[in-house]
Amino acid sequence: MGNITLVISVAPALGPAASGVLLQLGTWRLLFLAVLPIAGAMALLGRRRLVNIGEPQAGPIDWPSVPLAAVGFGALVYGLSGLGAENTAQAPVPPAVTTLVGAVLVGLFAWRQLALQRSSTPLLDLRTLTYRHFSVALGLMCLSFMALMGGFILLPIYLQEVVGLSSLRTGLLLIPGGLTMGLLGPQVGKLYDRLGAPRLVVPGAVLTAACLALFAFLGEQTSPWLVLVLHVALSVGMAFMFTPVFTSGLSVLPPHLYPHGSAILGSLQQVAAAAGTALVISVMSGHAATAAAGGADTTGALATGIRWGSASAP
Repeated sequence: MGNITLVISVAPALGPAASGVLLQLGTWRLLFLAVLPIAGAMALLGRRRLVNIGEPQAGPIDWPSVPLAAVGFGALVYGLSGLGAENTAQAPVPPAVTTLVGAVLVGLFAWRQLALQRSSTPLLDLRTLTYRHFSVALGLMCLSFMALMGGFILLPIYLQEVVGLSSLRTGLLLIPGGLTMGLLGPQVGKLYDRLGAPRLVVPGAVLTAACLALFAFLGEQTSPWLVLVLHVALSVGMAFMFTPVFTSGLSVLPPHLYPHGSAILGSLQQVAAAAGTALVISVMSGHAATAAAGGADTTGALATGIRWGSASAP
């Protein structure tokens, strides 16, 4: 699990830097064109290199559950991501409506899974939630992702719009934090084997909360080097939380529920990340507008909004 955390953390750490280079070279369309060869290589290597470790077994698929899950979770994540953004009134469908529709469809999906559990094999077995330790780990993971994405979404805005850094310099400034989180993954995995989850999660949560609190004091004159230090410290706190929470949560499930537990964690991570983004952007926009109405200039108003947004991250 520590090695998996390394890959998951290091790859996004390189994303902002690569995006910064592409934006310096051309338009935003390059961001999507650059992904095409990567996606093609993934398909080719996946086809040739990946093998089935266990024995694949045919199982029934409840086809009505598929569109409910796809459209429901998709609409929920998309709607939450749009809440608090600018020009939402001009959107073809308001984010609040999309969020409501997604929540209703996810509710229908959950209801159908509960009904299928009585007679056949559900697409997603919600009996995983009856394991208290897994449910607690799931809640902690969701809060962590809300804090992670809520805090990290504000940093590029702050560095570019308030401090005045270019997209490339912003991306380079964010690399050390992601690399730190990734490289700590295997070491945290070893510590988990020796110390267990609580002795790692509690210090990690305290460090994360302290860093988010300090982000709330960022101003127009704050040195980018201080932001770099805080970002690295925040990444250390997250590293001490993710691997232990994820591993300990899945460890209590019986083997036949592993895939369902993993699917629930993966799905709710995305929902939590979107909810965290919606929360901090809404708070930032509201307080920035209030500061601007009070006479602050554009940069000062945005800095005020970012401080409040950082304070609101879970």
